[in-house]
Amino acid sequence: MNGTERGKRSRLVPALALALAVAGCRALGADISAQERPPPQESMVLLVSGGVRDGEIVLGPAFAYEGAVRLPEEPGPYRMRGLDAEGDTLFSVSLTPSETSEGGSGFTVAIPFDPAWTEALDRIELRGPEGVATLDRSDGGRAMLVRDRVTGHVRAILRDHSGGLPPGLAADSASLDIILGLPRPPARPPARPPG
Repeated sequence: MNGTERGKRSRLVPALALALAVAGCRALGADISAQERPPPQESMVLLVSGGVRDGEIVLGPAFAYEGAVRLPEEPGPYRMRGLDAEGDTLFSVSLTPSETSEGGSGFTVAIPFDPAWTEALDRIELRGPEGVATLDRSDGGRAMLVRDRVTGHVRAILRDHSGGLPPGLAADSASLDIILGLPRPPARPPARPPG
């Protein structure tokens, strides 16, 4: 695969990539295990995926939306943390990526989401034996999750939506929900009128 093909592939991640196995989660400062799972219900969650590819840690885009919480079966040697601008931890997730058919490993977590994180979340870090990967406001703010408005199915994950929707999705845009990635640049206050 050449660099152009790899770049196109990295911007449009198939929805099947979200089917990766989930592992350990500690959210909002409390340990949560599979035995303590809340009943399956929809709530605001932060969906994050990542893993190890070609010996390097990778961290996918993060999205907050109404969905099912996916809690861990057990903790592991990888730690994903959400940090604010001062470096304080907003959430911390211990996880073990599962082997993928491509020879790497991956995970997807959907942790309970605090709406205050929309503005407070400055970066997400994933640490493991291979090193560290970071998703910051400049990266996360360019990502977009595209869902079918009727079924809720994920149609695409775009890592860089600066060019808008691809033609196949743009034709269906009236039937799609667009969810912007996190962390994203802070909202700008409205401009004051002159005078």
